[in-house]
Amino acid sequence: MTISQLKILAALEENGNFTEVAERLGITQSAVSHSLAGLESELGVTLIGRDRKGGVPTEAGKRVLMHAREILSRLDLIREEVSALGGLRIGKVRIGSLQSVARILPEVVVRFRQKYPGIEVSVFEGSDQEILDWIRAGTIDLGVLTAPADEMKTFPLLRDRLMAVLPEGHPLGEKSVVTFKDLSEWPLIRSFGTCGTLVASGFSEAGVFPGPKMIEARNLETLGALVRAGAGSAVIAELAVPSDRTGIRVVPIEPRRVREIVLAMLSFEGLSPSVEAFVEEVRSWAAQHVPEVKGEM
Repeated sequence: MTISQLKILAALEENGNFTEVAERLGITQSAVSHSLAGLESELGVTLIGRDRKGGVPTEAGKRVLMHAREILSRLDLIREEVSALGGLRIGKVRIGSLQSVARILPEVVVRFRQKYPGIEVSVFEGSDQEILDWIRAGTIDLGVLTAPADEMKTFPLLRDRLMAVLPEGHPLGEKSVVTFKDLSEWPLIRSFGTCGTLVASGFSEAGVFPGPKMIEARNLETLGALVRAGAGSAVIAELAVPSDRTGIRVVPIEPRRVREIVLAMLSFEGLSPSVEAFVEEVRSWAAQHVPEVKGEM
């Protein structure tokens, strides 16, 4: 069993396409297949099964991957610890973020890369549940999300208010604020995730149901396009509001409903030097921006 075999196994778990894994690792597809076959032969089990989507871990593969990720993580930590003795020069930071919150990360990442140009930073967009699963599996180091599980350690970042996004010319667009009762009388485009749950509870507490002809959209760009086309209105967090407001009106909702955005990880202890430095950069960013974001929105 070699480190390269474990790296290939981990890469196949993240992306079941053998060709793409080979390109990512800078080797041939046959080398990927040969390495996997050698590891499976040594262990006497099938680690990666095949379906129409590509390679997927078997039950045995999932068990081996738990240890493989731990080994690879420890190797990265060794390199970073040694590098940090002479100044932080190498390392990796893997972040998961909600799509709507991902737009706050570029500023943090740019500031971080200016300080540590040798650190590789990767951002993965997903839902709250996907991010939690990635943290538990060790696929990412930390996540920016709204609904951390009990076992997660968190650091508060900001509070994000729900807003009504209406097509241009909508009668409610002339109001200074709208209520969930106002919105219940019009077609609604539903968004997924925790924000969607917050919206549903808003209608429930107002004693009304969402408007008729409900449409569902996960992608924020799709949701914005549907609103502009007049398919309905949407209730989304302010950070998710399209930066281009052509063809839409954005109106605050009363009573105010707010989602809490946090930085989450399994533990604040035992972080790699790179991840620890990134967390400190996030804390610094939050100290400068949170009072502004938490103000009247």
